[in-house]
Amino acid sequence: MHEEDVLSLVGRAEARRRFPDLGFSDPAAENVLTKLELDAGRFDDRRLRASMMRTMVVDGIVRQFFERHPQGLAVALNPGLCTRFSRMDNGVLRWIELEPPGFAEFKSSLFDPSERHIIATCCSVGCTGWMRRLRGAEDVPTILIAQGALLRAHVADRDAFFLRAAEWLPAGTELVMDYDAKAPIRPSSLRANVSLEVGDGCGGWARFPRMRFVSSGEYAPRLAHELSGLNAVSRLFKGNAGPSVAHLRFV
Repeated sequence: MHEEDVLSLVGRAEARRRFPDLGFSDPAAENVLTKLELDAGRFDDRRLRASMMRTMVVDGIVRQFFERHPQGLAVALNPGLCTRFSRMDNGVLRWIELEPPGFAEFKSSLFDPSERHIIATCCSVGCTGWMRRLRGAEDVPTILIAQGALLRAHVADRDAFFLRAAEWLPAGTELVMDYDAKAPIRPSSLRANVSLEVGDGCGGWARFPRMRFVSSGEYAPRLAHELSGLNAVSRLFKGNAGPSVAHLRFV
């Protein structure tokens, strides 16, 4: 289990008590924290609140997706102890979580079974055979959620993910991910708005086709403000205040 996964779980589980001003409630996270008997006091409020702000921004993006596509599909990459399905569930959406072998089985024991919430095994972020199955499902609106997964991945695995995604994913598929401000993501200067450049943190860049940022005009005003503010703080402190969040769409 990654430290950031535990931090995020504690933040969500403790939000009602520690941060009532956020108006955030996650009974599923509270239940998981109780089952695991983790020490909630090991993290200070500053780190927990920062983690919560990122979680709430990603929640907002995913929630807006399912408002547009109530019967859509979410595929979460190595989400760890994430409980987002329970917060987003509208009774008809479908949700798949891809986890490493062993952890997938452990995680399944923590949650009540649901035919619309599947926890499956995937060897790594660079293992992308599952994308081929989405290729034949162009009629199913899909959002990929990579909160932590691509941020922690080796550059080779991350680049393999982007290459396979550009090759196989249907147009209209969305991706929300966090990333280190020291290894930024930007539109390509060669083909603005239809390809993406991803930094490696050492001054190098890799270019990937078929991806562009979702326009801020597609967000509700509050979400647009929160996403912009989160990323501005991340850039200002060069990632030391937490990662940035990108919302992309394949074209």
